[in-house]
Amino acid sequence: MSKETNYKKMMLVVQEHRGFPTFSMIRMEEDCPYVECIYLPEEKRLAIITTVQKDTFHFLPKIDTNGDIVRATKRPNGNHYKEERKALKTFYEYELMNAEDIEAFINTVAINASEFDFKEVMKTSVKTEELVS
Repeated sequence: MSKETNYKKMMLVVQEHRGFPTFSMIRMEEDCPYVECIYLPEEKRLAIITTVQKDTFHFLPKIDTNGDIVRATKRPNGNHYKEERKALKTFYEYELMNAEDIEAFINTVAINASEFDFKEVMKTSVKTEELVS
């Protein structure tokens, strides 16, 4: 006997990214496997953040006993403070760049995919000159 699963646990909402209209998807149920999804119009991709965590290393500003950032001369990476490598838990992230894959994913997980006109946002072209200004 197969188990019926309802994957529609997110809702599409209007969003803005870098001053341009877009959409994102937010969790509607606790057992949703995704934290958030956002469509990035300038890159025409859907960023998907899952609830699954992984251990990764990141460079973070070094702080003193007062909690203040320890200053340094300009470093090769351009920062003016000391850094230390720390292990952090981060969420797995995926990116969909193919329009058909994005539409299929949205139709699979969004409860309001049929009422929300996300395809219109995906058609909108964002020019690089508009991002700079």
